[in-house]
Amino acid sequence: MRLRWSLLLLSLAFCPMADAQVEVKGYIVDSATQERLPSASVSLLREGKPLKFTRTDASGFFVISVPVCLEKDELQAVSMGHRKLQQPVVRGKENVLRMSASAFCLKEVQVKGARVFGVQDTVTYDLTRFADARDNSLKDVLKKLPGVDVDAKSGLITYNGKSINRFTVEGLDLTGGRYNQLEDNLKAKDVKKAEIIEHDQPVKALRNKVFTDNVAMNIGLKEEARDRLLLTLSPYLLVGEPTHVGGSVTLMQMGKKKQRMYEVSYDRTGKDLMQGLNVLGTYSDRLETASLPSWLSVPSLQAPLDDDRLRFNTSQKYTVNELRKGKQDAEWRFNASYLRSVIRQHTMNVSSYRLGDEAPVTTSQDQQLTLFSDDFTAEAEHKVNTDHAYGNEFIRLKASQNDGLSAFSDTLRQRIRVPQIGLTASLYRLFSLRHGQLSWRSVADYQQSLSDLYVNAMRTPLNTRLWHTAHTLGWLRKQGYFTQQYTAGVDLQNLNIGTDNLRLALSLTPYWQYERGSLLVSLTPAVSLERFCHQQQSFCLLHPSLYLRQRIGHRSEWTLFGSYRQQTGDWSLFGLRSYRSDYRSYCQAADFVPLLKTLSTYLSYDYKRPIEEFFFHGSVTAARHWSNAAADLQIEGGNYFTTLTSQHALHDDVCMKAGVSKGFYRLHLKTSLDGSATYAQGCQLSAGRRTDYRVQSYVLTPMVEYTSSWCALSYEGNFLWHASKAGSMTSTRLFGWKQTLSATATIGRVDVAYSLMHLRNELQEGSERTTLLSDISVVCRLKAVRLTARLSNLFNKRSYEETRYSGISTFTDAYSLRPRETLLTAQLTL
Repeated sequence: MRLRWSLLLLSLAFCPMADAQVEVKGYIVDSATQERLPSASVSLLREGKPLKFTRTDASGFFVISVPVCLEKDELQAVSMGHRKLQQPVVRGKENVLRMSASAFCLKEVQVKGARVFGVQDTVTYDLTRFADARDNSLKDVLKKLPGVDVDAKSGLITYNGKSINRFTVEGLDLTGGRYNQLEDNLKAKDVKKAEIIEHDQPVKALRNKVFTDNVAMNIGLKEEARDRLLLTLSPYLLVGEPTHVGGSVTLMQMGKKKQRMYEVSYDRTGKDLMQGLNVLGTYSDRLETASLPSWLSVPSLQAPLDDDRLRFNTSQKYTVNELRKGKQDAEWRFNASYLRSVIRQHTMNVSSYRLGDEAPVTTSQDQQLTLFSDDFTAEAEHKVNTDHAYGNEFIRLKASQNDGLSAFSDTLRQRIRVPQIGLTASLYRLFSLRHGQLSWRSVADYQQSLSDLYVNAMRTPLNTRLWHTAHTLGWLRKQGYFTQQYTAGVDLQNLNIGTDNLRLALSLTPYWQYERGSLLVSLTPAVSLERFCHQQQSFCLLHPSLYLRQRIGHRSEWTLFGSYRQQTGDWSLFGLRSYRSDYRSYCQAADFVPLLKTLSTYLSYDYKRPIEEFFFHGSVTAARHWSNAAADLQIEGGNYFTTLTSQHALHDDVCMKAGVSKGFYRLHLKTSLDGSATYAQGCQLSAGRRTDYRVQSYVLTPMVEYTSSWCALSYEGNFLWHASKAGSMTSTRLFGWKQTLSATATIGRVDVAYSLMHLRNELQEGSERTTLLSDISVVCRLKAVRLTARLSNLFNKRSYEETRYSGISTFTDAYSLRPRETLLTAQLTL
């Protein structure tokens, strides 16, 4: 009896201890999207062994109750499509487990990959499912992808309406953003996949801390194509005026640790070799260099059509691209290029200006242009990119000369020669400390130009030198949902044009970001102080901005951006008091520093269903611009006199865009429809009189592309409606289009292609001009050689006219086209 009572009292004493439980709680989120993950498995580990198990609820929250929580206990999270995660338990607080996305395998099950699939912010295209035997280069495959557009002229890639900011192959950027070279030289048979990464943050130490709206594309190669040294020879014979030979040689090796590409080209077919040297995508966070102001207008090639139809050229290009990857993702990159070209073009122009209620003022010009251009660029970059530090050293040497010779009549000739040299060096360092991140960025650059304007025998020289250096110091810290960053900077530049013009600027840029789940809000109340020593003027400039992003699931995203920006005008507006920019243009600059103010807002909506190959994007942009300087234009005797006066000026513009793209893989079909509407209003001064103007334009661009094993059809249209009104004069209207249709039939290893371009342009005299341009080509695909015969300008059209509208101005231009030509090309890859 006594033993029974003793056991009862002992059990009562230990009951409170048995009921006392410790709760280990928290939630699981995706590290990229910050969205919570439901139904994820969570285990409490003690000495590496599971102690208790649970799953997250619909909001990603979990609770595990245990009698006691030890110091070395760990939490383990498992979720399909994500990497397994283990981390120590934080006692007394909510545990936040951030899981990163990862591919996964199912044992004893064969999973066939989809042609298009998406995980979080990444959409992957299986290029082997889109390519066929007709495709020669990567560009041919990319233009078939739903949601992806490739500009035929520049090679610029856009995804759902957004331009690609970073282009890599096997994760490496060989060309420093000049990815047009890779689009043309990577073979379609060698590429495996294309990955599109939205909200790309290339600096690893800033991922999940600093948000970006950038879009990146990474190309994956087939295993057999990696690290192979490929030599491609592409000679050609052009039968025309004159008959000659040319071509290119390309040596390429692409891998995960080392990449290189060398190219030599000689061309007289009208191809624009400069396109391969343009930077199309940039993602570096280096400080920007200063821009050397331009006061002389070197005539340039005008190309309203495809460049190769009206460019009479002799061009040669040499490029060197080298990249090596070391330990801890360190990269060494070197790029060098030289382009020499001689371009000839014959153009005629009639310009009409409505400068008041009187009759329009008309000028005309008949120009025989010979343009000599040389462009040399060499740059080297070293980069270290880890989860805790980032470093970037960059140096560039650039030398160029544009020399334009223009003959307007037997008694009037002009030559404008603008040589320019520039040297840039920059440094960027970012370190992760205990409670935040510290960053330092610096840039120093020097540019000089000794330009000449010759009008007949009269010479006007202009010597310009610009020194510039800038430095910023930043500190960043992320705590939970809140990120704060503070950046202080100094910018110093001196422009010498006979006298020194010193500009000193100090800036402070706070950045506050709140991100929780699908919502992200950031505020940047930036302020800067500027002092122009020679002009003895100082400014306090405000440029705050607000950004808001709201995701709706994984398919939809709203973006709202608003900003107010005050900035001083470019040196060209006030640095040189008076100058002559060409044979008939005289300018009087301001005797003060112009101040520009802009209030702008941007609203966009993006929707995508990659697996269904459906994409939609729409945006509205509105801006109001104020300035304390206005340009007064007067035309007398065919000469232009522009004076920048101290007067209030106002300009408004609104632009609405929308686009939808739908692919039908089983039908081998890709379709898209893009549209835009713009409205602008402002005023123009002439002899002190004010002329208000309004401009409206609407553009509709449908596109259809069909590709099957035996044929390919492609259609693209561009329909333009334009209306403008100046003062009380009758409004002018314009309607025109450009339609391109191409068809390719495949018989065995032979492709026969025919293309037709139909253009309709309304001219300012009220008449219209219709032009038909046609080409035909035959491609024979042998085992190691690709032979092409092309007959261009089948109807032998020798001229083209179009009319353009711009506020108070109307321009009608006439161009000489290349004649009918036959081009024979061979492409051999070794």
